[in-house]
Amino acid sequence: MVDITLIVNKILAMIGVLVSVVNFAYALDRKVYRISKGALHVAVHVLLFSCTEFFKYEVTNILLLEKFQDILLLYLPVAVFSFTLDFSGTEKSKNKMLFLYTIPTLYLILALTNEYHKLFWAGEVKTVFYGPEKIRPHGSFIPWTYFIFAVILLSLAAKYIFESKKLDEKTKKRTILIFIFGMSGTVAVYLANFNYTLLSFILSHTVMFLNLLTINYAWRRILLSARFKAYEYSKDGYIVVDSVNGRVLDMNESASQHLGLEREATIGRVEAKIRNLIKKNGEIIFENNKFLSISTTEYEKDGTVLVILKDVTSEIASKRHIEKTQAFFKTLFENIPDGAVILDKDGIVKECNNQFLTMFGYSKEEVLAKPIDELILPKDLETESDKLRNLVLEQKFLRVEATRRRKDGTLVDVRITVSVIETDEEVLIYAIYTDITAEREAMNIARNVLQRDLLTGLYSRHYFIRKLSSTIEFSSIDDYNAVIAIDIRDFSLFNSTRGHSFGDELLREIAKRLKQVLREGDTIGRPYADEFWILLEKVGKDYKQAKATVANIVGKLEAELRKFYNVNGEILEIKFSTGIHIFSSMDNAEDVLRKLNLALSRAKSSRDGTVYYSALIDNELQELATKERALKEAVYNGELKIFLQPICNSYSEIVGAEALLRWLKKDGSIVPPLDFIKFLEENGMIISVGEEVLRQVCEFMASNDDSIAFVDVNVSPVQLRHPNMAERFIEIISAYEIKPKKIVIEFTENILIDMNQAVKSNVEKLLNFGCQLCIDDFGTGYSSLSYLTVLPLKKIKVDRSFVSRIPEDSRSIKILEAVYNIARSFNLDAIPEGVENEKQLEILTMIGYKLFQGYYFGKPMSVDDFTKVLHERSKFTKN
Repeated sequence: MVDITLIVNKILAMIGVLVSVVNFAYALDRKVYRISKGALHVAVHVLLFSCTEFFKYEVTNILLLEKFQDILLLYLPVAVFSFTLDFSGTEKSKNKMLFLYTIPTLYLILALTNEYHKLFWAGEVKTVFYGPEKIRPHGSFIPWTYFIFAVILLSLAAKYIFESKKLDEKTKKRTILIFIFGMSGTVAVYLANFNYTLLSFILSHTVMFLNLLTINYAWRRILLSARFKAYEYSKDGYIVVDSVNGRVLDMNESASQHLGLEREATIGRVEAKIRNLIKKNGEIIFENNKFLSISTTEYEKDGTVLVILKDVTSEIASKRHIEKTQAFFKTLFENIPDGAVILDKDGIVKECNNQFLTMFGYSKEEVLAKPIDELILPKDLETESDKLRNLVLEQKFLRVEATRRRKDGTLVDVRITVSVIETDEEVLIYAIYTDITAEREAMNIARNVLQRDLLTGLYSRHYFIRKLSSTIEFSSIDDYNAVIAIDIRDFSLFNSTRGHSFGDELLREIAKRLKQVLREGDTIGRPYADEFWILLEKVGKDYKQAKATVANIVGKLEAELRKFYNVNGEILEIKFSTGIHIFSSMDNAEDVLRKLNLALSRAKSSRDGTVYYSALIDNELQELATKERALKEAVYNGELKIFLQPICNSYSEIVGAEALLRWLKKDGSIVPPLDFIKFLEENGMIISVGEEVLRQVCEFMASNDDSIAFVDVNVSPVQLRHPNMAERFIEIISAYEIKPKKIVIEFTENILIDMNQAVKSNVEKLLNFGCQLCIDDFGTGYSSLSYLTVLPLKKIKVDRSFVSRIPEDSRSIKILEAVYNIARSFNLDAIPEGVENEKQLEILTMIGYKLFQGYYFGKPMSVDDFTKVLHERSKFTKN
């Protein structure tokens, strides 16, 4: 009998441990501690209690283990009470809980203090629950007092549960039953001689039931909250109506907004709008600028009807957009000017437009559901269609030009544009057929127009260059070819004097002669109005042989071209310039034409009018380019400086100066103006350089205003022809506040040959501003005295060629006397240039000249050196 009792107790203890472990894991997994931390405390206490109870069967001395269990039981009722307060939603006071935890703590002191533990454990007794000879502590009346405290505390917890407004009735009843189970079981255990094994079983199950109930309640609460939120905050409108009297029992905010009704005012009333909605189940209505889908559900059990309003405005708009797009596509499909057809992936016609039918001569019944290859594919292209279809299915888009067959067997050139349309159900091919027969004819005509010159029938510049590139590309390395450029001299004169029709007839005659002389395979082009290009292919295997061949051809050309021309009854002799370049496959087209143009340019200025390109021409060009770069850098770096040559009286006193431009290189060398002035004039840089010269002169004058009467500034004809030259000079002089009369504008009399409006305007503006004018190199240029009456000159400079021949040349003396008399007659200052010695100065002074310029008075000097000399002579004169 004892053995059976022992086995049963062990099984109960094991079940208690297992349930406690599951309970603890469940409390952690389902996060019961979020509802109440007391639930976790209870689970821990019961787990420790059950485990200790199980070990009591395995050890001999259970005294300490049972005392440990008693201590655990001290705090268990308080933990259960704390959990109950949280679960029931009762407000929990910290002071109250502190007081409750103080009571088991006092009992714990009685149990553990040596002086008082006899009050808690009176002695030790044998027990038969764990086998023979095991001693357990025997409690005094003190533990019974705590037992009464626990019963009172748990009864109070049951009261809080019962009175809770948070818990529903079903949960309350279940919780009370669990309390009754736990408390009655505990009482039975104490009455059954403290059967802790049975207590472990009861406590573990009680806590498990509490956890299950808590989680079930929490889940139901969350579920109800979720349902409420889903109902309240749903975008769909929900309305609950009493099916008997039609009163609105409830409605959410969305329904209120959809219908434009106030929620609070509508609930509890019979609303006609809502009653009408019930009758429109399954319909779509338009309300408050929205499309609303109506669905109703009647619940007979509780006598209510649920009305659901769903906003389908976007769906309606989307559907209408799709319908509009489909209508647009259909209209576009039917009215596209090209033939359009929709095929499945096997090439079966699903749909086509009228243009397709017209293009190929079929009716719609003959086309639909038929393989398109059988309808329009020529027999000799049977394999082409499958390849194109596979290619477009792979690439999704394709555009090709091909030939297709009409119903009557005639062929038509088409451009086929194919794309793939993928739907959920199938893959379709959309093909557009464009008739390009007329387009190809137009292209052939345009190609011929682009290749040929309409006037002469010769090839165009574009075609000639393409042909030249092709010739170079396909020539072998030892093949030499040649290009010839022929320019008609003074062709513009024929057009301007005899009219364009005369010039056109002349060009046609020249083209005719070129065709007669040249070989059939030679290419003749007319790239410009008065210029012809000729391409001679494979004229030799080396340069010498090629040049001999080309010279022979050029000789024949010149002999033919230089014959007299009869144009519109007028006999003419035409002169030509001919540039020739012999090249190999190592050149490129661009370089060949560049060298040909160089040769032609040189031919225009040569004596016989025919020039072969050579490296010397390129070298000269490179030298010019190098010089241009160096000169641009010099201007940018400020290397162009003025030097001043004194203009003196017969006493060698400096009264003025002439500004002469010099190029001071970085290495210290000085370049005279003859080496670069012409180059500056040709490329237009003289405009900016001239302004810089004037600026430097004004800087000098600003520092020496009282020491010198004037400075001559040389002006190029290119400058005088520039429209804004005078304005820029006036701006510079005004900026430095120089008296205009101290600036003498000096130019050669050759400018008067081309005295155009721009020159006249600049001269007048400078004169009106107050500047003086001076003619340089008098007597050597224009050789006319009429300008002395036209221009209000202040000075003339007598050319040095007359001065250099005195005193030996008496005729030069007579000319100098004549020039002086002319100058005096016109009240001009005549300044002889090139005075080199005292004898020349003496003779010129005797003639009557007052001012002189030349190396006798000093070479051109830098501004600093001139200023120093000027000041030294000024001091000497004063002394």
